[in-house]
Amino acid sequence: MKARLGSFFHSFSGKADGMVYYYNRRLGKVIAREYVKPRPSKANQRFGQVNENLRILGPSEGFKMDLRVYVDIYNSMIRNLEKPLLNWYNAYTKMMWAMARDLGLDLATLTRDEIEPQGLPCRRVKDAVQAGYLPRVKGFETLQELF
Repeated sequence: MKARLGSFFHSFSGKADGMVYYYNRRLGKVIAREYVKPRPSKANQRFGQVNENLRILGPSEGFKMDLRVYVDIYNSMIRNLEKPLLNWYNAYTKMMWAMARDLGLDLATLTRDEIEPQGLPCRRVKDAVQAGYLPRVKGFETLQELF
């Protein structure tokens, strides 16, 4: 559910009455959704392990900047208006999950030491786009900062 509130609510966020509210600057909207307490399960635990490992991998600032540029270009395309990427981390996780599915990698145990020697396509945004892990955008060839 999306809520539209006056401009003075741009900083409004938090939980109230069983709902979670937050402002998304890229969409220019306050988003409201029902708060659902996650139930402990093996799938949730695995998802948490993968996300923690993706954070620990720690991409370089240059790589993050390339992903930010990629997201801006991607979101400026008319065909992507209905399904924007909200930030660089969305593009990063999308790329990593696609690569893991394609190559049969375990993202919960992947290390930086495995990325370069194996020549994984996540080393550069350009390589990930060429491998099909991110959609093609104009000018992706210039996004060559190393992971």
